[in-house]
Amino acid sequence: MASICKRRREKLVILSLVILGVQLTSSLAVTYINHTSGHGMPPVHCLPDQASALLRLKRSFTITDESVCTLSSWQAGTDCCSWQGVHCRDANGRVTTLDLADCGLESPSLDPAVFSLSSLRHLNLAWNDFNGAQLPASGFERLAELRHLNLSSSSFDGHIPVGIGGLTNLVSLDLSTTFFIVEDLEDYTSYATWSNPSLCIIEPNIESLVANLSNLRELNLDYADLSSNGPEWCTAFANSTTPQLKILSLRRCGLVGPVCGSLSSIPSLTVIDLQYNGLHGPIPEFLADLSSLSVLRLTHNHLEGKFPMRLFNHQNLTALDIRRNDDISGSLPNFSPDSKLQLTLPKSFPLQSVSLHP
Repeated sequence: MASICKRRREKLVILSLVILGVQLTSSLAVTYINHTSGHGMPPVHCLPDQASALLRLKRSFTITDESVCTLSSWQAGTDCCSWQGVHCRDANGRVTTLDLADCGLESPSLDPAVFSLSSLRHLNLAWNDFNGAQLPASGFERLAELRHLNLSSSSFDGHIPVGIGGLTNLVSLDLSTTFFIVEDLEDYTSYATWSNPSLCIIEPNIESLVANLSNLRELNLDYADLSSNGPEWCTAFANSTTPQLKILSLRRCGLVGPVCGSLSSIPSLTVIDLQYNGLHGPIPEFLADLSSLSVLRLTHNHLEGKFPMRLFNHQNLTALDIRRNDDISGSLPNFSPDSKLQLTLPKSFPLQSVSLHP
């Protein structure tokens, strides 16, 4: 009898150990899953060379009373992937995003340390003050992975580096209110009277800048002087950029000539902003065939002739501005009550056009 009880106890002990083992295995599995999925992913720690480059960049900035960002999180010995404006997307600890837009930082120049961040995909330095410094002539070509580059309103001067034109992965490029492409110094005076005081004298034409940017979807060159391209500016864009370009903003760029039919080869355009230029000739009919077009701004040009009525019936067009083109003529159709089209028309159109404004 004693031996039977002993064997039962041994079986119970073995069974308890088996159950304990199953529970322990299950617990470890859950713990592993929690640490390898969602917010439980082990944190990515940036590489020492990435932190070093960022700290060097920080030292080049001056924090003023108007600065929005203090970069207080940028401290040696801490993980730079968690610093303000910094993101490490890859598990290898390399910085892929540097976004200091609207920080109000000041610097005498763009420190070349930024080019050590060769895995960058997103670089945004908009609305900082680089005090008229020239961009480094070399270095941008090292940022071959870059998808988004925004240097707008940052008071750079000098030439647009050739390396920017070689960033074939760029999806968006914004150099607005910063660069002026001027080949004749006599043009400097006329543009300085109304333009951003940070002028950039650049020799290459627009075609050479965008020729290799085959992935570009958004291009903003507002206030860049493209007048040296003459009437060929339009053909240059159509021949050089991808058919997938969605946003083309060339406000106050000194453009002359007609709006050429070559733009019809970019059917994906959703925004065309050609305000404050010297364009002349009629507004082309082909614009009504750009099925994705939602915004068309042509104000303050010298356009003339009969307005293409088909544009009024464009299904996706929500904003149309053609004011200060007083030689354009036309009449308004009867719009449906649910029309979303916002119109700003020249004086040559009927007075009842004002009733279309909300």
